[in-house]
Amino acid sequence: MKKITHLPIKKLPLQNSRLMNIVGVYAGFLFLLLISYIISPASRTLQDFINLLKQSSGLGMLSIGQTMIIITGGIDLCLGSIVTLVHVLTIGLMNGDPNRIIIVCLIGMAVGTAAGFFNGIGITKAHIAPFVMTLCTDFILRGLYMIYTKGQPKGVLAEQFRNLGRLRVLGLFPIGVLCWIVLSVFFIFILKKTIFGNRIHMIGANPVCSTLSGVKNEYTIILVYTIAGFIAALTSIVLTMDMSAASLNLGADYSMDSISATVVGGTLFAGGIGGIEGTIAGAMIIRLITSLLQKANIVNWAKLMIQSVLIFSVVAANSRRKST
Repeated sequence: MKKITHLPIKKLPLQNSRLMNIVGVYAGFLFLLLISYIISPASRTLQDFINLLKQSSGLGMLSIGQTMIIITGGIDLCLGSIVTLVHVLTIGLMNGDPNRIIIVCLIGMAVGTAAGFFNGIGITKAHIAPFVMTLCTDFILRGLYMIYTKGQPKGVLAEQFRNLGRLRVLGLFPIGVLCWIVLSVFFIFILKKTIFGNRIHMIGANPVCSTLSGVKNEYTIILVYTIAGFIAALTSIVLTMDMSAASLNLGADYSMDSISATVVGGTLFAGGIGGIEGTIAGAMIIRLITSLLQKANIVNWAKLMIQSVLIFSVVAANSRRKST
C-alpha cells in the first residue's frame, strides 16, 4: 500500500496580508514614537513610555469591545456615553463612603452591560442598523446622565477607591495598564482560539454563510454588544479611580477614538477581518498623535482631521487590497 505523505501547509494569502497589516501598524507606532523623541528629547525615559501606556489604557480597553463589534460588521457609537454615565454614577453614588465601593462598582457594571444588551436586542430583534441603534442609545445615555447630574456633577470618591488608582504593579505599571494587558490577552485568545471567536469572524465575513453553517448570528451579536458594554463600564471605573472630581466630558471622544484605534489597527471596517493585537498599537497611535499635537500647540480640531485622514487611508487601502 502506497504511503501517503503530508505536504507542508502553506499560509493563505489572507493570513500573510493580516500579518503584514499588524507589522505595518507597529512600524507606524514606532515611527511616531521616534518623532516624539526627536521633538522632545526629555521624553526618552522609561517613565515617559509608561505614561504613554497609562494614557492609552482607557482607549485600549474600550477599543477591545469596539474591535469585536466591527469584526461582526457592526459599529458602536455609544461607548463613550456609557463611560460618562458610569463615571458620574460611580462618583455620585459613592459620595465618599468606602462601604459603597463594591456595590457602586457592581451597579456601574450592570448599567454598562444593560446598555450593550439593549443595543444587541435592538439590532437583532428590531432589525435596526447598528449605526442608528447605537446612535439612539448614545442620545438616551446622554439624556440620562444630564438628568442625573442636572448639568452639574456631584459627589466625591472614597479615598480608598482613589488609592486603587495609585497602585503600581511591580512598582511601575498603573492598575489601568494591568487591566488593559489582561483584557487584551484574554480576548485575543477568545478571538483566535475559541468557537465563539470564530463565529464572530464568520458573521462579519458572510452572515448568510454563517447561518447556513449553524451559527446563531443573533445570539452572537447580542453577546458581542453586551461584552462591549461591560468593558466600557469597566473602563469607566478604572478611569474614575484616577480622578478627583466628576466630569461630563470624560467619554466625549472615546467612541470615535475607539473606532479610529480599531480601524488604524488593521481591522477591516466592513467586518470579517481583524484582531485586538493590531488595535493595541492603534490605541497608542491615537494617543501619541494627541500628545504630539499638544506639544506642537495645535488645536483639537486638527486631531479630528488627522484621524479622519488616517481612517480614510486605511479603509481605502483595505478596500483596494480586498478587490485585488
